[in-house]
Amino acid sequence: MKSTKILVRIICFLLILMGGIGNVQAHAGLVDSSPKEGELLHHNPGQLSFAFTEVLEADLVEIHLYDWNGEEVKLERPKLQPGDASRVHVSLPPDLAEGTYTAIVSVVSEDGHPVEERLIFSLGQKSAHVAEPSQKQADPTYLILLRFLTQSILLVGGGLYLVACLAQRYGLPSFAQSLGRGRPIGWLLMFIGLTSLWFVYDASLPAASLTTALWQGNVSVLSQSPFAIMLLVSALLLLLLGVPGMITGWYVAVWLLLIVTQAFGGHAWGLSPLWLALLLRVLHVLSIALWLGALAYLLLHRSQAQRGNEAFKHFFLRLVAMAALVSLLTGILMLWVQTDLAKMLESWMIWNDLLVVKLVLVLLMLIVAYRQRNGWLGKHVLNEKRLRWEVVFGILAIFAGLWMSQMPYPG
Repeated sequence: MKSTKILVRIICFLLILMGGIGNVQAHAGLVDSSPKEGELLHHNPGQLSFAFTEVLEADLVEIHLYDWNGEEVKLERPKLQPGDASRVHVSLPPDLAEGTYTAIVSVVSEDGHPVEERLIFSLGQKSAHVAEPSQKQADPTYLILLRFLTQSILLVGGGLYLVACLAQRYGLPSFAQSLGRGRPIGWLLMFIGLTSLWFVYDASLPAASLTTALWQGNVSVLSQSPFAIMLLVSALLLLLLGVPGMITGWYVAVWLLLIVTQAFGGHAWGLSPLWLALLLRVLHVLSIALWLGALAYLLLHRSQAQRGNEAFKHFFLRLVAMAALVSLLTGILMLWVQTDLAKMLESWMIWNDLLVVKLVLVLLMLIVAYRQRNGWLGKHVLNEKRLRWEVVFGILAIFAGLWMSQMPYPG
């Protein structure tokens, strides 16, 4: 009861703070351009100019120009406007032929996500036919799948470790006993996943290479991407996790840091106040890890957990209930902070569909959990099939959430 009262007070405090928070666009957005979209120019303007909602990093900006046949026109490197790093311009060739052109400007927003904006204008006359630019857009599918696989293993593994440490007090197996030889395999999968994520993400960014920036120690380029920083910190923590012979507190601290680090690589960096946006994401990620980790632990030790161990039963049910409640409430608060609900309902998009899918999956988890709880308390029996479905629903909810984090949300 005491822990519940503390949680309620924290939630009330956050709700009070929410009252004065305005929504901020999390991705860099184009607010002005010269020429304007669809404008017909009678003379060569000499340059293209774009103004964004955020300060840009010169090494992470690219501008490409394509003619009406879809062929690229060579341009010089774009430059930021002195005194106003939110504006970028590029010089046009003086012998630019008459016709319709498509300009594509690629930048990296404050939260580390690649953003692409298009501008179509005509010089002298409009072309009767305008072909699609020959530029191929980066496919985000591999990035989403890699992130899902890597962070799912990380969150479930971290939650499993923390729950196993607590379960040992009730005479149940440790983390090492739970996974045995699977521990080094899990560690290797996480390391390979983080490394692969780095290169796939790097390939999706315009202009500069993060790998080159890392090798050269170019902090200004690296700091432009919170997602890249998150990957580097996660890899470092994973290496620290592999140090043998340390005290239990060492591994608990590293696992905790590894879990909460995953909250620092997404949309939160485009919101204000930043500390509240990050706090909500940290609590959300940690509660999800504990929820799924607890279910995974129970699935591994179902027979031992239900052998009349009443103390563990009540501890487990309180833990899962608390994790589920925090996950739901922080998810709702995050939605409130980072979106304009009116715009979200007005302009339905894939992000909205994923939100509905995630909510349905969480509700299914709660329904299954409720039936499992009644069975465990009443007949003292755990249903393995229900446990598996609850874990599956949770993993799919993570997938939906990560997919949403790779997309601009209604703001």
